Parts: sequence; C-alpha cells; structure tokens
Amino acid sequence: MRDRSIDVFRGIAIVSMVFFTVTLKLSSDIPDILRHNSSGYFHIGDLVLPMFLFASGLSLAYYIDKRDKSTHPREVVGRFGRLAAIGFLLSPISASGFLEMDEVMLSALLFLACVVLSKLDWRLLLCVILLIDLSYLAFIQPGWAGERGSDIFDGHYLGGYPAAPFYLPVMLTGLLIGRETLSNGLWTKRNHIVIASMLALFLFSWVLVPMDKMTASPSFMMFSILCSFVVFAAVRRLFKARGLEEMEYLGRNPLRYWIMMYAFFFIPIALYVEIFGAMASPRVTWTLAVMLSMCLLLLLWLASNVMDVLLARKDQAQQKAY
Repeated sequence: MRDRSIDVFRGIAIVSMVFFTVTLKLSSDIPDILRHNSSGYFHIGDLVLPMFLFASGLSLAYYIDKRDKSTHPREVVGRFGRLAAIGFLLSPISASGFLEMDEVMLSALLFLACVVLSKLDWRLLLCVILLIDLSYLAFIQPGWAGERGSDIFDGHYLGGYPAAPFYLPVMLTGLLIGRETLSNGLWTKRNHIVIASMLALFLFSWVLVPMDKMTASPSFMMFSILCSFVVFAAVRRLFKARGLEEMEYLGRNPLRYWIMMYAFFFIPIALYVEIFGAMASPRVTWTLAVMLSMCLLLLLWLASNVMDVLLARKDQAQQKAY
C-alpha cells in the first residue's frame, strides 16, 4: 500500500532543497527570504531539510508496514550502507570536508535510528523526543564545550555529527504520524496528541533557546515539525489538484535528483574552480540565480524521465530475451 500524497510532499521537499541550495551557491546578494544555513538566524529555507526528513519518517512507516512490520537486518544495513557511501563520496563538496556529515549522511543515520526505535509504543517514542529535547537544554549550559556546549557545532556543515541526534525528533515524529495515518487516517486523536506535544515542546524550548538550524536547537526542530505537518495536511487535502502529479513523480526518487544535482552542477563547478582558482567561482545576480535554479530543476526532471525510459526499454528487452 502506497500513500501517493507522501510522494507529492517529498517531491515538494526535494525541489525546494535543490532550489535553495543552487540559488545560494550562485549568488551572494540574494534577498533574506532566499537565504538559509546562516548561524544565529532563522530563514524559511532552513525548513526544507527538516521537511524532507519528516517526509522520510512518513514513508518509513509504510516501508516497515510493507514488510509485515518486521524489517530484515540485511536489508536495513544495505540501505544504510548505500546512503552512507553516497554521503561519503559527496562529502568533500556537499559538506566541505571528506567524511563530514551532509544531508545524505544525516538521512542515513536517522533512518537507522528510526528503524531501531520503530517497534516502540508511540508514548515511548514521545518520551524519546522529550528526552532529546531536554538533553539539548542541558548540553548547551556553560562548561560542556568552550563557553557554551553548542560551540561543538561550529565549523561543521549542518552542525556536524554532534547535531544528528537533535534532528532525530523530526524523522521520529514523521514516523509516528505515518504509522497512525496508515492505520486510521491523518486526523485522529493520537495525531492530535503528538502535534500538541510538539507545540508544547516548541513553546517551552523557544523560551530558553532561539530557533537556529546551525546549532540544531530544539525550538527550530519542533517548529520544523509543526510546519511540516501543516504542509503535509495541505498536500493531502489538495492531492488531486492539477499539477501535483509531477511532484509525485519527483518524490518517488528524491535521492536521484540530489545525486544528479551534484553530477550536473556542483561537481563541474568544483572542477572549474580547482582549475581556474577560487576567484573564478561563478557569481550572478539573485534574479539570474533563481532562473538558473529553475532551469536546472527542469534539466533534472528531463534527465530523470530519459533514465526511466531507458530502464523501461532495458527491462522489456530482458523480458523478450527470456
């Protein structure tokens, strides 16, 4: 059983991630609304990665149910290994350092953690999220690492590996919402309790720590969960609206678009800069950067369609051969 609205939601997330990433790379004068990953500041673009992680949690519920609620360790390890390998290969460019954590590696780590925790009762999973939230608030107190514990995130893309556990509530909440939606629908008492709990945690943690993606603050994570749920609920309501079919197609192979983005854009730019020097790095006006980002998205969509056609022809040829 497949919930097609999750594919639409994930398609919106991956398109947003590619758009914001490419636009920021191309232009240094972009308006505030298009910025993201700025330490000490909150921007709308910061929400797209957690939205993708939330979508991954939703789809994980269906992934587990499809296997009769029992995932085979070999399959789980294999999927984690593939994601980790891609993350390692891309890390020199995606995270500015070999073996540093990027979006793919973060997804791999959270996938593994969520599979391990997936058999817990929903109340216990809420307790896990609460403990992660409270442990962060204790962690940032002076004396843990430098002047403040959050200093350990500095100098690492997305906060580095120390930030990964604090992203876990996002995917875990997606898993919780997905499990309940699969069984009883989206608007149920249990889902209301989960979202109300996230709202309470957001208000509590926001008083103590401001929203900041780069230090993986709990207020940012809880706010991301709330925003992701609202967007997902809107997608389900508008699922049959015209134009969302392409987003559904994009959402079925999100990793493909992320890899192609590096193959078609970031790796060629990195090679160009390596040959001609850092001063040769392309910088354009933000309006042109937006248009180029949209063109790249179209290119990725076309390349993916060509790939699917070629794979379909290959399958047909193999079937005829037998």
